Amino acid sequence: MHGTPVPASPVRMQASQAVERAREVLDRVAPERVEKTLWGSPAGKKRLAKRLAAMLLPHRTYVEPFCGSAAVLFAKERSRVEVINDADVELAQAYRLVKRMTADGIRRLKRMRWEGDRAAYKRLLDSKPTGDVEKLHRFLYVTHFSYGKMRGRSFSPSGQGVISRAVERLEKHAPRLKHVRVYHGDYLRVVRKYDGANTAFFLDPPYPGYDVAVGESKFDEERFFEVLKSIKGKFLLTYGARGKLPGLLKGTSFHVKRIKTPRTIRSMRGVSGPKTLTQLIVTNYAPLKKQLGALEDAGWGVDDWDGILEPETFSKHIPLIKGVDPEDERYVLGVVLEPEVVDAQGDIYSVEEIRQAAHRFMEEFGGLGLMHRLQVNGQVRILESYLAPVDLEVGGIVARRGTWLLAVRILSDELWARVKDGSLSGFSVGGSARRVPEDAANDDAPTPEQEVA
Repeated sequence: MHGTPVPASPVRMQASQAVERAREVLDRVAPERVEKTLWGSPAGKKRLAKRLAAMLLPHRTYVEPFCGSAAVLFAKERSRVEVINDADVELAQAYRLVKRMTADGIRRLKRMRWEGDRAAYKRLLDSKPTGDVEKLHRFLYVTHFSYGKMRGRSFSPSGQGVISRAVERLEKHAPRLKHVRVYHGDYLRVVRKYDGANTAFFLDPPYPGYDVAVGESKFDEERFFEVLKSIKGKFLLTYGARGKLPGLLKGTSFHVKRIKTPRTIRSMRGVSGPKTLTQLIVTNYAPLKKQLGALEDAGWGVDDWDGILEPETFSKHIPLIKGVDPEDERYVLGVVLEPEVVDAQGDIYSVEEIRQAAHRFMEEFGGLGLMHRLQVNGQVRILESYLAPVDLEVGGIVARRGTWLLAVRILSDELWARVKDGSLSGFSVGGSARRVPEDAANDDAPTPEQEVA
């Protein structure tokens, strides 16, 4: 039946407007669905990707020198030239395998095993496939089911029996890589090769001080800072609030904002630490207010950076002492902290500070982690934690009064094998602190030692 359209009544119009307002509110407060692309990364930007992509200025050439999972690339519109690079050779090889994967190859991948299984994981991890399909299967499986997406020896316990949808994601997202140029190696090569007035860079290098095992301990911040100052194009940088670079950024003409995002790695079993990660967003251009507002609407608390750095992390490695108890082969002992001894980082701990740290460890934690991450409480038992009451000799070493010693029994055959072959060689105590120059300290200001977490 046809006729003249009837205008909506005022009441109906008001109801429609109310629905739209309700949708806008829900869009702001409802959890945003985050879609995985090809694979995850231990320090990936999938939760921020859409908003970061929206902050990029118009460009002809796009470059990600530290691509990882390339979340921002997948979130942005295509440009004439697109480049990704990573220092991880295996990761770059995987992108190249995806680019040349055929329909037949995808069909073969679908017939392979995608259910999480610890034994299958270890077999694949130790395998050396030669075919493209087999290489990609190994990479995708190990990445998906490894602890923290780190492709290490540890299988993620939550993956047992889970079916990976890696091939589905591959089918959906692989076409996006068709014309993307893939490199591996030093980031400076692609920066210099593609830098220009019409180039946009997204830079997400390792964050020193966060211990995520993506190369942060070897990252040269002074060198990177000099590269930032030399870039002719426009860059968008995400970085942590620790390390040397934030201090170098102070006083420059760069625009620096601070955000706090959920720390996804903390949700993994055995990971402790803060629930949020403070990050800096740095540009060599002024971002639009609406772009920053989009980050604000996501609940990430955008504000001007006040120049205050987050506490630096530190760690100290202590060799294990074996054979102290001949009756118990798997009894191992280690000196955790020794008083009034200058360590490799130039720090000194007093007897009282060590006592507080030892007591706090037993009261608030009382467990052990593998490489500061995966708890191994079911595989290792703490037998003794004590402070030497006097100078004493243990296992051929002299421990002065106030030294903190820790003794454990290793129950896991796998961990004990790693202790015997030397791949696990000691305890490592970690924490965080802010350094305060001695001439700036006063009675009201906390010292670095008082701020150790």
